[in-house]
Amino acid sequence: MPSFNAGNGAFTPSTSQDNFTLDSQSTTGVFARITQVSWGGSGTSSIGYRTRWTRPSTIGSSTFTAITFAANNINYTSAAAQFGTFATAPTLVADPGTNLFSMDWNVQGGGGILILPLAQPWWIVGGGTSNKQQLSCRNTKGTDANLSSYSVTWEED
Repeated sequence: MPSFNAGNGAFTPSTSQDNFTLDSQSTTGVFARITQVSWGGSGTSSIGYRTRWTRPSTIGSSTFTAITFAANNINYTSAAAQFGTFATAPTLVADPGTNLFSMDWNVQGGGGILILPLAQPWWIVGGGTSNKQQLSCRNTKGTDANLSSYSVTWEED
């Protein structure tokens, strides 16, 4: 089974753009299970951050900037889903609405990892323009330059 990990380190987040979007590319049959997300900071000052993982109410579109990902299985190195950011960011319901998970944390060495239960991963599926096509990771507070990192692990059928 193909499995992939992607992230962006030493990243400068925005409260109006996703840290990343995992997107099934509207391709019918693409099914991805999100099994893990993580976040962390390397700041030297105590600054509060809040990060959320959610499905958008309106999916991102326009130019897509891909972020390099790694294949966890050397026999499956090409993903059907794409990982990166859209020029036209997804529209999100106001926090905390529709959050799959959210976390308040401190960029001064704060961080964590969420490993989802085997029987209840988050998922995205291709074949349309609905909010089931994408997973958004976005900060609602905390935007310091180059101090935070965000990643996701997913499996595909």
